[in-house]
Amino acid sequence: MSTWVHRQRLSTRHKVLWAFGTFGVSLSYEAFIGWVQFFYLDVLRLAPLAMTWAWVLYTLWNMVNDPIAGQLSDRTSTRWGRRIPWIVALAIPLGISFALIWMPPAGLGLGLGGGLWWYFLIAICVFDAMFSAITINYVALFPAMYPEQGPRAAVAGWRQGFAILGVIVGVTFAKSLADAIGWAAMGVLFGALASLAFFISLGGSFEPARTSVASEVPFKTAVRMTLRSGSFRWFLVMSTAIEFMLIVLPAVVPLFAKYVLGENDGLRQGLISGVAFVVAIPSFALWTWAAKRWESRSAIIVALGLFGLLLIPLGVVRSYDQALVAAGGLGVGLAGLLMLREVMLADVIDEDAARHGVRREGMFFGMHGFVIRAAFAFQGTLIGGMLAITGYDPSLVVQPHNVAVGLRILISGAPLLGVVVAAYAARRYSLYGERLAAVKAATP
Repeated sequence: MSTWVHRQRLSTRHKVLWAFGTFGVSLSYEAFIGWVQFFYLDVLRLAPLAMTWAWVLYTLWNMVNDPIAGQLSDRTSTRWGRRIPWIVALAIPLGISFALIWMPPAGLGLGLGGGLWWYFLIAICVFDAMFSAITINYVALFPAMYPEQGPRAAVAGWRQGFAILGVIVGVTFAKSLADAIGWAAMGVLFGALASLAFFISLGGSFEPARTSVASEVPFKTAVRMTLRSGSFRWFLVMSTAIEFMLIVLPAVVPLFAKYVLGENDGLRQGLISGVAFVVAIPSFALWTWAAKRWESRSAIIVALGLFGLLLIPLGVVRSYDQALVAAGGLGVGLAGLLMLREVMLADVIDEDAARHGVRREGMFFGMHGFVIRAAFAFQGTLIGGMLAITGYDPSLVVQPHNVAVGLRILISGAPLLGVVVAAYAARRYSLYGERLAAVKAATP
């Protein structure tokens, strides 16, 4: 039996160990996205306009570093492989950079160009550089390690299970933990857990021999080759819209809970997001079945429709309990969006490998990260702009009525727009049916 075939029959233990790295990805990412704007706006009193400009600049940096990291990964050649050395080298710096976000010095200026603005901008840019580089190398292992649909779907299920665990801890418990031990201590603890998760993932990581030698493709040529794929272009449109939905909701929930529902307890605020992810866990079985029966494209269209339908009640809830029920319903559709998107990207990478004879996971994940960062700019600009337009003032205990109206639009109407865009792009995505079967048969 060849080494490749043998390793394809890895035990569940190896699959679980590798998938556990997703806990580190999810914990650091979701805690950052879900609470950093609340922390800097509502706790530290950074001016909303300053937040908006910092977020736009951060997003530009975020977009640039992803494809660069992907290309560097594809062209890395060591005795230990292309991806694994990066994970080993960056696990600890990632944890440190995450912790530093939550420990700015006291007494800094709060306006645009003030000390707190500069600290915020530099801290999130350093964190993002570490996060992008280690995450691209980690996820780039997935399509090459598990090329077959069955094992790929199974590992994707494990990955998303750990992703949900990271979300629950990062979103639901971050503020209550910070209330108990301080924001800085929370950052240190979560950063250490993220680093540990990546080290644990190495116990189940391997790089197949057929992917160990990188192609010497120049950066500009690699970018053109990647964007030439029509399947990838429509996938990017869909994925960017989904990303917007997934980041705008947890970012708005704390403000929505506080100023619309009157809920000030950090744990109860986090539970609104957390309940959706708890419901998503058993829902992965449903979407695994759907992907096998309908293929990923059809299944994700159904998931988008369900998610959009269930967004409507969230925009009109009047009580905390109603918000929990509405958010819980979203979890069914959320599971499909989380699971099926990465399977579709792996299919796109297989198509490129069949066409060019070389696997370029790093560049595809890097370009994917580059493009979907537009969702970050849109989300940050939209939230900051809506708060400014509606008269939000962090120094006020009771906000103007228009703030509540704006928050209802942000939590329901904004992600509904994302659903429409994503569904249209998914309909135009053509890698399914006989074409997908031909790709699987020809993948090197």
